[in-house]
Amino acid sequence: MSQLYFDTSDFDKKFGELTKKAIPSWTEKGMGRAGLQLLNDCVNEVPTVPLKEGWLRGSGSVFVQNKLVAVSKAGKSGLANTDTAGESITDGEISVQVGFNAPYAAKMHEGISFKFTEPSSGPKYLEAKLIQNKDRYMLIVANAIKNSFNNLIGITEGEK
Repeated sequence: MSQLYFDTSDFDKKFGELTKKAIPSWTEKGMGRAGLQLLNDCVNEVPTVPLKEGWLRGSGSVFVQNKLVAVSKAGKSGLANTDTAGESITDGEISVQVGFNAPYAAKMHEGISFKFTEPSSGPKYLEAKLIQNKDRYMLIVANAIKNSFNNLIGITEGEK
């Protein structure tokens, strides 16, 4: 009787490194991209972030793992949170936070006692995008992971 043996110790070691370091890093990259898309959608898709003077639109920010990734380029700058998102993150969790930091942002988002002057703007300008586009945002994250893995193993776009 013949036997065949495989030594998988090198694979096991490298796969462990991949799952502990690379995949979370790729996921963070994808979460950042999804957060940027969400911020962009808030400004460009109905209901849009209200625009009267532009302070609210300019107060948008994106954080991944409590690190600033971007601030809104729309509207007037100066109110965006650039310090920290401040949320505690559980070990093994990857977090993206997208929000608007103008003092009246929550009131406008909820549409409390406010008449919107721009026809495309309205309440729930952030929440509506999360509901409408959740699959697209998840696909952005998945594609970032897939593309990073393909780059790691040397698969080019034409070979897929």
